[in-house]
Amino acid sequence: MEQPLAVREALRIFRLTLIVKIAFLSLGLLVALGLGTSAHLAILLRAAPTLLLALLVLPPWLEQALGQRFLALALCLDVLIESLLSVPFFFERRFFWLEHLDLPGPVGRHLMEAPLTEPFFFLLIPLVLLAWGYGRRGAVWGSTWATILHLGTGCWALQQDILARAFFMGALSRIALLYLVPLIVSILAQRERQQHAELEAAHQRLRRHAATVEQLAVSRERNRLARDLHDTLAHSLTALTVQLEALRTLMAHDPAVAQDALNEVSALARNGLQESRQAIQALRTDPLKTLGLVGALRGTLQAFQARTGVQADLSIAGQEPDLTDEEVQALFRIAEEALTNVERHAAAQQVTVRLAFGNDRIDLVVRDDGVGFDPAAVDPDRYGLTGIQERAAMIGATLKVRGRPGGGTEVRCSLES
Repeated sequence: MEQPLAVREALRIFRLTLIVKIAFLSLGLLVALGLGTSAHLAILLRAAPTLLLALLVLPPWLEQALGQRFLALALCLDVLIESLLSVPFFFERRFFWLEHLDLPGPVGRHLMEAPLTEPFFFLLIPLVLLAWGYGRRGAVWGSTWATILHLGTGCWALQQDILARAFFMGALSRIALLYLVPLIVSILAQRERQQHAELEAAHQRLRRHAATVEQLAVSRERNRLARDLHDTLAHSLTALTVQLEALRTLMAHDPAVAQDALNEVSALARNGLQESRQAIQALRTDPLKTLGLVGALRGTLQAFQARTGVQADLSIAGQEPDLTDEEVQALFRIAEEALTNVERHAAAQQVTVRLAFGNDRIDLVVRDDGVGFDPAAVDPDRYGLTGIQERAAMIGATLKVRGRPGGGTEVRCSLES
């Protein structure tokens, strides 16, 4: 069974700690050998338990056999080793081992005068890892195990008159640290994991929401395309059918008028073909991915002007901010649909598209000088207003359509950023 992530992380750190310990002990051994004293024997005795522990922890075979219990047993063994080594420091006998080493006078005095790193701090490493890997339970069990070792050793030292009772009482503050530090680490680790779990749950909800929004966007895009194809193919084919029926009658009774009707049918067929090609082209290309919002609008206006002969101007104000794909897509399609309405219904001479980027707001305005209409008195589907309103609602934007007969039309979409 695979171990939890926290246990794997703690084990990885513990193995790295052992490697660092072995490196420092090896360096100390080389220094002792260079001094030519018997201190290297003490260093070898100090390194022996660490080397034994490394032989048990670094290879993977024991970990595979014990599973999740492996790290706990290894850390408890390390607590035992570090506890025995830190007892003299723990009870204020910092130079206990130096007093029993065969060192030359100057060397011994130098080592006693040099600042020492307490092994007590090395004892906190396995306790912290127990708290990180196993939570509060691991912190309490590890701290209790270390305290029992120290108190037991201290009681033995009192009986042997190695320590004074005052030193024993003064060690209570360090015993408190044995509990306090791992407990704080376990609380922080638990909160970190809880926050990670909440973020993961929020990420999953966001992914599901994004998938839902994407499906909704696809559905609405299909509806828009269906309306576009209906407005082009269905209307054109219906008109062609009516014209052809009339042409059949006229050919039998009035060939001259039939020729004029034939010209109208041809023009109607060409217009229907052009509109169908535009709808199909919209399905095949996505200028937003290559040109961005401003570039896509500029290209659309150029094509609109070349196709209709209507003067089309683009005005940009401000610096384009970072927008989501949904926002860019919606703004572009709103402008595109508004231009399509101008082409089909407005009979305009000039159209202006303005895109204003503010600090906390984006305004898209499409204004024409055409025949205009009263938005309240016209079926929205006739001018494609339903699709525009749906796209604005998808991104939380505000849409306003203003117009009056003979006074042109203005479509304004405002998005709070």
